[in-house]
Amino acid sequence: MREQSRMVFRSIFRIKVADRDTGRLIGYVGDISEGGFKLLSDEPMALDVPVALQIRLRDEEGKMQMLDVEVICLWCQENIRTGYHESGCSLHQPSEEFARLVAGMRAKRASKSPG
Repeated sequence: MREQSRMVFRSIFRIKVADRDTGRLIGYVGDISEGGFKLLSDEPMALDVPVALQIRLRDEEGKMQMLDVEVICLWCQENIRTGYHESGCSLHQPSEEFARLVAGMRAKRASKSPG
């Protein structure tokens, strides 16, 4: 059972995910929670192997933020409708920065929701 609720993004291009070592773009975040995220990519992810990634997104002022994370892919499947490989990535190492990022996103969404 999922411990945290996921935030799903209307535009998948909002948060980019790159290989931390090479800087090569791997894909985009489809949804996110405190425990990890769903990665949408052209290539499948290897299962049960720690991977060093970098999350890239723009803050409210338009400045690029980059956050290093280490994740493990728990599952991967191709979405026939979109053509993307969807991978469930769980944080391998706890990250205060990642937790703050998700908390900030939750707070921003809560302030925009009606009533």
